[in-house]
Amino acid sequence: MKTKTVSAEKGSHLRSHDDIFQNILKYNPTLKNILRVEQLFTKHKEFDSKVQLAKKLDVAMRPPVLNVILKYLERSNKILIDDDGSLVWIYASPKAKSGWEKADKL
Repeated sequence: MKTKTVSAEKGSHLRSHDDIFQNILKYNPTLKNILRVEQLFTKHKEFDSKVQLAKKLDVAMRPPVLNVILKYLERSNKILIDDDGSLVWIYASPKAKSGWEKADKL
């Protein structure tokens, strides 16, 4: 897979997007690992740090692989990574979203 040359006008957004694809190719997180991390987030909702998250995983995962997964989840608006390094699950399922829309406003 070739990386695209990006003009300065389009900014670093596209370059950082290409960097993620390069990291995915380099570290190759499996779907099984991505789902493990997602399930852990849906269960616990919040982690103080990546170290705390890694300790909760039931398998050993190399830090670069975990970083690629976290970057993917952040880009897909499933988690927020705060300035202090804390991680928060923010994704709502379609079922939860429809329930929220039907709820009475206070």
